[in-house]
Amino acid sequence: MAPANAKKPAPNQAKAKAKPAAAKQTKRAAPKQPKRAAPKKAAPKKAAPKKADPKKADPKKADPKKAAPRQAPARRASINKPIPTQGTTAPAGGGARVVEILEDEQPIDALRRFLATIDGVATVMQGQVALGSAQLMLLPIAREHRGGDEVKELLDLVLSRWTDFPDPAGFHAQEFLRNAFAAVGDDPERIAKLVQLVPEDASAELRFNIACAYAVIGTKAAMLQALAAALDAGATASQVRRDADFDAYHGDPELERVLEGAAAPIIPVDVRPHVVPVRSALESLVATLKEYGEQSQLSPPASLDNILATERARRIQLPNDYRALLTLADGMKIWDNEFFGTRDYRSETELARRARAYIEESAGYGATGIDECIPLANWGQPNDWLLYDPRGTIRRGEPGYVLMLNADELPLDDLVAALQRLESIASDILGTN
Repeated sequence: MAPANAKKPAPNQAKAKAKPAAAKQTKRAAPKQPKRAAPKKAAPKKAAPKKADPKKADPKKADPKKAAPRQAPARRASINKPIPTQGTTAPAGGGARVVEILEDEQPIDALRRFLATIDGVATVMQGQVALGSAQLMLLPIAREHRGGDEVKELLDLVLSRWTDFPDPAGFHAQEFLRNAFAAVGDDPERIAKLVQLVPEDASAELRFNIACAYAVIGTKAAMLQALAAALDAGATASQVRRDADFDAYHGDPELERVLEGAAAPIIPVDVRPHVVPVRSALESLVATLKEYGEQSQLSPPASLDNILATERARRIQLPNDYRALLTLADGMKIWDNEFFGTRDYRSETELARRARAYIEESAGYGATGIDECIPLANWGQPNDWLLYDPRGTIRRGEPGYVLMLNADELPLDDLVAALQRLESIASDILGTN
């Protein structure tokens, strides 16, 4: 199990200077992007997940809202020699002390000695070192051997000093609790103790792991309640359905009702208001590219009936303006950008394969809510995609478009805004070459 890897910066056309009129941002203004060289097709590379945010929990498993994916270690993990985890956030200024504790032949004893040096209430740094060391010890256990004497010893040690930590509801405390629920196993007594320490503003990742812990011990009512809270906080139904902790409850009517309550809102079919503005934006983009000698490839249009049949077959919902685009061009290649057509949703095209790989890997690294997003276009680079966020999880607000630029999220108002942004990028780059 490992947290999100650090982001790998990659040059891409989406980071060119944005046109001011491209899109009014839903939650934050689009940052001006630096110019890049003329676009070149990049060789496919591994999707670069978002760098760990010190205000967000790293998930427990390969699930977007759960916690960081549990990466296979080089050897069987043991708390006596914990495996370092790439990208894990260490307490600022206390990283060396954390490493010293983790590299000790007996890390639990080293942590006990460290705690013994604290007389009364710990300083902020001491609390971060203690909780950071403990949660890193728990990371390999969550994958390799839940429960057991080592887990009990470590949990009891940390909980015995819990009231001495200065920020028991802060990031490091929530990280410890999240990993504790992942590693505790079939231990109702310690689960009950951990639950009492969960703060009111617990993250979706922490809440999801509470539900997992209850699922493991078979406490159904508490599991459903914790799961409902996790879903309200941003966890996803697809995350639940693929997690082995809930295997015993698959098909359970009560669980299905909870998951159905977290479903994305229905998008009523009404493409008519969108056809004209989408056509206008598309024609302007194509004309601009033609002016600079770039050819666009637009596939023949699809019927609305075909579009809706595709949605039913894939169990997805496209926004109405993208439905409108498909009635104008059922898939297209614009410069070095590829937009989905119904064929890409229905079959295993190269574009569909790349989109699925990107979403699965990003979800595996803990990208919040990305597993429920609908891919709309590859934005020129392997790590850059235009997505529809059906629940607004990535956008941190209402459902809508989001441009993933090497794992940075840029909310867009609609498809017209996306096309206008692309035209602005093309004008900026091609016009200077």
